[in-house]
Amino acid sequence: MRPRARMQAVRAALLAAIAVLSVSGRASAQEQDKGPPPRDARFTWDASKTSLFVSVSFRDVVDANIRRKLSRGLPTTIVLTGTIHRPGVSEPMSTTAQTCKITWHVWDEVYLVEVTRPGGTRSSAAITVDGVLRRCAEARRLLVGTRGQVPVGSVVVLQAKVLVNPVSPEVLQKIKRWVSRPTGTGTAAPGDALFSTFTGLFLQRIGDAEQELKFATKPVVPRVPPPPKKKK
Repeated sequence: MRPRARMQAVRAALLAAIAVLSVSGRASAQEQDKGPPPRDARFTWDASKTSLFVSVSFRDVVDANIRRKLSRGLPTTIVLTGTIHRPGVSEPMSTTAQTCKITWHVWDEVYLVEVTRPGGTRSSAAITVDGVLRRCAEARRLLVGTRGQVPVGSVVVLQAKVLVNPVSPEVLQKIKRWVSRPTGTGTAAPGDALFSTFTGLFLQRIGDAEQELKFATKPVVPRVPPPPKKKK
């Protein structure tokens, strides 16, 4: 092979290798951008179609280390904050939050669980770690919006962040006050005067934690319960 032809062949091989690496790099970046797959969640309206609720599990935020701490009776706090969106739209329609404080009661040998969410605070007891996780690492019929915020029949997605033992107790107290507001809803929409405070402070700058989990739910049209049957 002549020198000129050899150089052309080498150049072609180098260009081909660069093209392959470029495509591979773009594919890798796209895979990283995708993040975790959307998770299943159950969205339902109440009978009057005025309040929207979600039920979703986030037990994967509790790793082996956190579980060991719970088993040893160390105080633990799990915080969920979330926003409701239309698919592909960054501007939220409404917000929600749930905090769960877990302490070990030595004399009764039970976990005392204090859950604060829209509507107020509820305290209960759990005997095992799994009992704690049912209360604190899941959201069951958590209020996430109202008909004035989320149109009935629209497709929705929950963007959520879960923190275990947030560093900032001040922010934690603000979240508790937020969901315990006198309105009784604990949610906020763009028209709310405190909406930017919630989305900016609680969701983005809540601070460090021992464990953090971010996830989005699959796009879905919330279920509307059937009308009650008329009595004959």
